[in-house]
Order: sequence, then C-alpha cells, then structure tokens
Amino acid sequence: MRELDKILDEKEKVFWEGKPKFWPFLLGGSIVTTIFGLFWMLFLIPFIVIAAINIAQGGLFGWGIFLLPHFWIGIILVFGIPIYQILVYKHVYYAITNKRVLFQKGLIGRDFEMTDFDQITNAEVNVGLFDKLFGGSSGSILISTAGSFTYGRHGQQISRPYSLRNIENPYEVFKFFKKVSHAVKTDIQYPNKYRPQTNPGYNSDYNPK
Repeated sequence: MRELDKILDEKEKVFWEGKPKFWPFLLGGSIVTTIFGLFWMLFLIPFIVIAAINIAQGGLFGWGIFLLPHFWIGIILVFGIPIYQILVYKHVYYAITNKRVLFQKGLIGRDFEMTDFDQITNAEVNVGLFDKLFGGSSGSILISTAGSFTYGRHGQQISRPYSLRNIENPYEVFKFFKKVSHAVKTDIQYPNKYRPQTNPGYNSDYNPK
C-alpha cells in the first residue's frame, strides 16, 4: 500500500515513483539465508527422523524436537525470511521528488527513510543475477551519503547505502535521478536571483588552451 503522501511537504512534487519487481526482490533478500537454513536443517535430519518415528509410534520423546532452539533457527532461516519478504513487499515504494528521494517500507507500521539531494555523495547502478534471470530489465540504484557510512568493530569503514531495489528500467531512472539531483543542487548553491544572465563557465566544454 502506497502511503508516501503522509510525508510529502507542502508543494513537494513527485517526479517518479516505483516499487521493486517481485522475484528479484524476494530472491535477493532471502536466497542466501534460505540456502544456509537448508544446510543447517540437513544436519538435523537424523534427529527429525528419530523424532517423527517416535511420534508415529505414540511416544512422547519425539515432541522434544520442538524444544530444540536449533530446530526453530533452521525453520526461521528456511521459511521465515522468505515469508517476511513476501509480506513486506506490498509496502515497499520509492519516490524521487523535487526535494529528495523517499523510501517506504515496514511490515506492521509504515517506516520512511529519505535523503536530500544536497546530502548525496555518490550513486551507482547495480544489476544483479536475479535481476537478469527473473527481472528482465530490473536493477538497483545505490545512493550513498555522508551518513550512510559507519565503522565496524575494527575501525573499517562500512558502506550502507540507500537502495532503490530491483526497480524497472534502472538506467533510465538513474539518468533521471542524476538530472534532478544536479538541478536541485544547482538551485541550492546558486539561487536564481544570484545567477548572471550569461555564464560562460557553466555547461562549457573543456578547452586545454
């Protein structure tokens, strides 16, 4: 459900909006944990089989499998993450406005993130394996700001960029995003009333002479 209007400012205009394509979004967010969960459960197969036989024979010992935290960890890894991705998918929306980039998500309540254009330090397009296999023309736009970098336990810098995940036509959206970002930053740094009528340095070609 789209609820971006809740956080739009007065006179803020939405230039583009979209949401992820389902299969790349689902697989990209859950396939690693699901595969790890399957290997995890593989080690528990002997215990599960013994428990199932005991339950089938009317014994009580077999029910003890449900008391093992290892069993439930495997269940969560195999089924929990994909189910969460499916449930949260309908609430994920993105928007590019004349002020910022907006990110909507959340399962129970709506969570919103945003980044203003003048805070953006870097952006890139990433087309992953699942985009190629299941998304057709989908891909992700990663947006970095000064606040999206943190430091790990050993002092190494870790990038946690904002992401327009698995959207359609990522290259076209990326070009549009750069155009809007440049225009907004220019307006912030050089308001119209301070701009000269002619500016030979702006949009000029490089001339080594």
